Amino acid sequence: MDRMIQREYTNTQTGEKILMFESEDFEYVKPVKHYGDFFIVKSLILRGVPQEELNGDRKPSDKSKEIFKGAVLHWQKMLSEFKKIKVPENLIKLLSSKKKSEQESLLKGIALTPDVLMGLLIVAEQHGYTLSQYTSEFSQKGVDLSKMPLAYEVKGDGEVKIFGDTEMSAGQLKQAIEHRKVKVAKILDRGDEWHCFFATFRSLRGEETWQGEKQPHFHYISNAFGIPRTKVVEQIKSEQYKLGNLPHIKLEEYGKQPS
Repeated sequence: MDRMIQREYTNTQTGEKILMFESEDFEYVKPVKHYGDFFIVKSLILRGVPQEELNGDRKPSDKSKEIFKGAVLHWQKMLSEFKKIKVPENLIKLLSSKKKSEQESLLKGIALTPDVLMGLLIVAEQHGYTLSQYTSEFSQKGVDLSKMPLAYEVKGDGEVKIFGDTEMSAGQLKQAIEHRKVKVAKILDRGDEWHCFFATFRSLRGEETWQGEKQPHFHYISNAFGIPRTKVVEQIKSEQYKLGNLPHIKLEEYGKQPS
């Protein structure tokens, strides 16, 4: 599978530990295999399979084999449920649409949820698409990264949990987190056809105003918009992206939803 980044941090005051798993950017993979491999490897790590066995440097123990079997079964059950998700018909039609005006029309009134997005990726694979993911992150201007803690977690009530030492106050840290610029893009490819769904952390958290509300949302662009794929990826990777006025897709069941 594509490289997984695993980090473990300890809260020096409480001794509480946090494990973080991230996937590096990847290109042209089959979504089901990619997310299945990621889930299974993450499960093996969380269940205590030694690194030597994960790396293939040591033969897996009987216990590790049982953990692996359990993780595979768990993923298969999850995948079965994902395949039952009802993906809006307009999103399925989008995969075959070749005109910008038609794509914009199909997206009007559409709402995604994290589960529906996963369902769409599975349907897209069945239609011959592969998946790529590109990310970028830029810190707030003037922030001394050497003073940032090893890790942090902002809870729903705004409380900041800090892992590692830092000279920054909770308020300063929260401001630095809120002002960093993060973008995540998923691109579905089939030959010269591609569909890109991307979001900033601000748009995902519901901090950008759209249709008069602070509604979490994705942005959409495809090959039909006349901008080369390489240019789109370049803009996703830049601090200030410029891709024009793009369709927005409402994201529900995630982030801070408008009341």
